Amino acid sequence: MTTGSLPPKAKLTIGFAHAAYQLGARFALRNTGLDSFEVRNFVALEERIGEADVLVVSGMWQNALLAKAPRLRFVQSISAGVNQYDQTMFRAKGVRLASAQGVNEVAVAEHAMALMLGLRRQLHIARDN
Repeated sequence: MTTGSLPPKAKLTIGFAHAAYQLGARFALRNTGLDSFEVRNFVALEERIGEADVLVVSGMWQNALLAKAPRLRFVQSISAGVNQYDQTMFRAKGVRLASAQGVNEVAVAEHAMALMLGLRRQLHIARDN
């Protein structure tokens, strides 16, 4: 395996790390045949990061995890921002990083418009009455 490349499907392991989202459970419903694990806190992530070729993560990421992740080749941040990821370290280690930038832009814009219309029509007063 060359630096930055993923192992064959039969040897690929995906880690899902989020305190609340059921990412691993939802992935399992797809019956992909890929190995995966799910963790709910940083301690568990720190213990299992070495098993992951791919990691889907958000708020519990810490750059020190890279040193404990010899197999890691790809990180999918489920947040739009990637400021917490040391991109220089990622490049040096050959780990690709992707963000979820733009995923919710239409929903957020629609929600903002709905809130403005609701305030204009004073729906909060109607609700309280």
